[in-house]
Amino acid sequence: MKGVRGMRAWARFLPMGAGLLGLAAAAFLFARHDPARILRLVAFAGFGMLWLVPVRLAAITASAEGWRALFLKPTTVSLALLTWLAFVRNAINTLLPVAHVGGEVAAVRSLMGRGVPASIAIAGIVVEITVSLFAQMGFTLLGIGLLLSYVGTAPLIQRLWWGLALAVPVGLVFVLLQCRSRPFTRLHRALSRLSSASGMTARDAQAVDDRLVALYGRFGALMRCTFWQVVSLLGGACEFWVILWLLHEPASPRLALLLESLTQALQSAAFMVPGALGVQEGGLILIGAAAGFSADTALAISAVRRVRQIGLSLPVLWVWLHGERKRRLAPVDPSFR
Repeated sequence: MKGVRGMRAWARFLPMGAGLLGLAAAAFLFARHDPARILRLVAFAGFGMLWLVPVRLAAITASAEGWRALFLKPTTVSLALLTWLAFVRNAINTLLPVAHVGGEVAAVRSLMGRGVPASIAIAGIVVEITVSLFAQMGFTLLGIGLLLSYVGTAPLIQRLWWGLALAVPVGLVFVLLQCRSRPFTRLHRALSRLSSASGMTARDAQAVDDRLVALYGRFGALMRCTFWQVVSLLGGACEFWVILWLLHEPASPRLALLLESLTQALQSAAFMVPGALGVQEGGLILIGAAAGFSADTALAISAVRRVRQIGLSLPVLWVWLHGERKRRLAPVDPSFR
């Protein structure tokens, strides 16, 4: 029991500590440059930042459509529900110190509360995360190629190539382990040794593992999920294009793709940092230097993106928490299964 409590304490402490360090790094970067000029640049955007809302909605909807492809018949879940849960996942992972997994846990619980079997909900989100990681690897490869068109061969780019070369086999091993080693059954056994209340029965764990194997055997579903994840990433690039346009900066599809692909790669690498605080700012400064715009402009781009993130995520998080509170307080219908 003490071991479980210790793991939970570390699971809370690490993201919080990483978030505080990231916040300090972001504040340092803004203070080190010209805060007044950065604010003036952001002011150029003004109410034009509202254009980012439909762009983000399109990107999240595409991601949700990819997620929906993994719900094989007869289990069906509406696109509207999955889009809402995708917004909830993003809001929790952006605003709360949960190491980019709290949103996924909340989504699984919401699906189970709506009658989706635990094995289908858990396996679906695990495979969706895996597919999105492979889509990001391909997108990162595109970003490195675009970076080459700006700066040519450089030691930093060589390190990026090596990092991606190592990430691909690691990802393949991760998929193989999901299919062959029955990870949830092993996890259940390990937790059962630490605590009698592991939260999952042996039958539940076996059902999740069986569902994982079934999903990885459905090539068509995986390809549909991959396609929509790529569309979602392209939606993120469109968001950068709109931000550049709002800031009266030269906006091109090539630059927007470069910013989105490498920013996503940095954020995935720094998954322990809530909202990629400091990582997004520092990464945009480095990418911007290669692309030819100033650190002030890079920080203004980051600030506009932060406004969008907070402006969308806070209301979503409030509505979700309010709905969860009402659901917990509602009387349980004994006839519901």
